[in-house]
Amino acid sequence: FPQADQIFCFQVLGVRIEHAEGAAHEVVIRGTGLRGWQEPDDVLDCVRSGTTMRLITGLLAGQSFYTVVSGASQLRRRPMDRIVTPLRQMGARIEGRQSGRFPPLGVSESMLHGIEYVLPVASAQVKSCLLLAGLYAEGQTTVTEPGPSRDHTERM
Repeated sequence: FPQADQIFCFQVLGVRIEHAEGAAHEVVIRGTGLRGWQEPDDVLDCVRSGTTMRLITGLLAGQSFYTVVSGASQLRRRPMDRIVTPLRQMGARIEGRQSGRFPPLGVSESMLHGIEYVLPVASAQVKSCLLLAGLYAEGQTTVTEPGPSRDHTERM
């Protein structure tokens, strides 16, 4: 079930998310298509969710607007270079503290191209970030893992 921070981030981008009537643990999502998001007028706050930050940064890398992604102080101390480095290889324009190593991250309009990327360590979050960015890329994006990781994104 999506957490409040995830729901908030997507709502700020223009996605309609509502709780299903009569169902406490269901939501109804009305998407906007790959390029239908709107530029937020404020920072996207991922609170303490590294997963939210990693996945949404991959999706934002292919958008045609500027966004800042941040979170609580403990999230801002977590390194994000595991996603920033390969996203930059795809052509993403991402800035952050210590050369993009730490949030907040500023994600600018970019023209992405597919890459072949070998993950140094198996990571479902990094893999998913790159696959989601690949939806916006010209050409094929291939991610190879050194071992198994969760496969939720592939099964989607």
